[in-house]
Amino acid sequence: MKIFAGKWPAWVVLVIAIFTAASNAQARVTATVDRTDIAMGETLRLTLTADEAERPDEIDLSQLTKDFDILQRSSATSARIISGEQNVTRTLELELGPKRDGLLTVPALSYDGRRTTPIAIKVRPQPDVNLGDELVYFDAKIDKNEIYVQAQLILTVTLQQAINLDNRAISELDIPDTYVEPLEQKTYQRRISGRLWQVTELRYALFPQQSGELTIPRITFSARELLPGRSLLGARLGRRIALESQAIKVPVKPVPASFPGSVWLPAKNVALSDRWSSPPGALKMGDSSTRTIEITADGLQGSQLPPLTSLIGVNGLPGLKFYPDQETVEQQEIAAGIQGYRLQSEALVATTEGSWTLPALEVPWWNTETDSLEYARIPEVTITIDIAATSFPPPLEGVEQATPNLMDGDFSLINLWQLIAAAGWCLALIMAWLLHSRPQVSTNGQAHARRLPAISNRELVPLRLACSENNPAAAREALRQWGQCWLATDELPTLSLIAKNVDSELAREIDRLEAALWGDNQNNWRGDALFGGVKRQGKHLKDTKNDELALYPTS
Repeated sequence: MKIFAGKWPAWVVLVIAIFTAASNAQARVTATVDRTDIAMGETLRLTLTADEAERPDEIDLSQLTKDFDILQRSSATSARIISGEQNVTRTLELELGPKRDGLLTVPALSYDGRRTTPIAIKVRPQPDVNLGDELVYFDAKIDKNEIYVQAQLILTVTLQQAINLDNRAISELDIPDTYVEPLEQKTYQRRISGRLWQVTELRYALFPQQSGELTIPRITFSARELLPGRSLLGARLGRRIALESQAIKVPVKPVPASFPGSVWLPAKNVALSDRWSSPPGALKMGDSSTRTIEITADGLQGSQLPPLTSLIGVNGLPGLKFYPDQETVEQQEIAAGIQGYRLQSEALVATTEGSWTLPALEVPWWNTETDSLEYARIPEVTITIDIAATSFPPPLEGVEQATPNLMDGDFSLINLWQLIAAAGWCLALIMAWLLHSRPQVSTNGQAHARRLPAISNRELVPLRLACSENNPAAAREALRQWGQCWLATDELPTLSLIAKNVDSELAREIDRLEAALWGDNQNNWRGDALFGGVKRQGKHLKDTKNDELALYPTS
């Protein structure tokens, strides 16, 4: 800081210090392991990941060496561009060997005032394994002896080698009527009878699509032994090694007749939850609340999960409008295989006062661990709209104002000049408003000949809400409702028709909205410019005193 003191003002130094502190606060270091269940003699990989501001290779590892031997270490730096900004990540990978069996812990490692999260490691006693005189061992196994149709089956192909190999190759896994999802490959070391083995595990999540019998064919492995030393032509290659696993047959059970759901969900666990952007129990008329419904399932792909909505089993709710957003369907790898994920968001707007009860959401699923029917459930939700608590904008016309009594002795000449000045300002504002409200020029250069329609503030509420939440799907519907009033038509117009009858700036924003709706950048769409363009089109506001309930079209 001393180098800035004589050249920069104190406030500049303070701002730099604040930004430096904020940058340090955002920096973080995380710790992850590739396995949490190992045996004595085996190794695991610990990865420390940090951003550009951190140096994981400088972390104090003294606490780690109490329960683990650090066998190998390597560091790397990677950079990628995200939203036009460069993101630098530094990693430190450590190969660890446990010093004893039992429940061990990778401790919280500290660096520059920040600490990683501790990780529990289960270490089993060293197994009694006899691989004979072979120096390469290859096999395949499954985690279940029978499964249900469309349920997850984990296939693990294991290669163990006590010698160096080159040109390793494994045949592709092709199983008819079965969806195959490759999982992350794991590599570790294992010490058996004083000999060090390198172990490579290839894991697959299998989802049979038909009941009956699933046949996993033989999987072949080939490689060349890599001999010590080098020849004039490079590495010295020894004998060719060719191995194959045994074929595996697995019974696949059909959907139980007692399952009541329309979508078959065989899983280890299914969780259903929701959240609201605003509490639904005390909303004001014109307010919006976005409900996000989320379902996750261990042992299922995201595409297997059913779509969800607040209106399941309901034939519409008069007085409530739902604007669905685009669904998010994803899946990720967890320790048990695949975890599916589905998210649906809906913007809810009330058009009248009252109280409604959204029914409980129930999703039946089959627990493959207990072989029984279970339900994931969200309780019913009550929505209450209290018009008495709703605040509306004051009317713009016909407002009666208290008129001062000119004959009152308390009324002074100063008050009179204040009234004259206020009247002058009001006249200037009215002239500016009239000039701004002149007919706009359309994109083809011709002025609108028709008189601009009168649109109330409250008729813009759905569009304002959709734009403030950056929800392109809801903005499209709200813009079409506004366009119906703007164009004075009996039918909802298309976005292209609206774009032809507004100014060029709003037309460009409508084009961006359509691009977001049909493209892959919906999450990047921002609605401020669109709503600002709509407000520019005309500010002929009709009297709102008798329009309290006409928030949105009810058709």
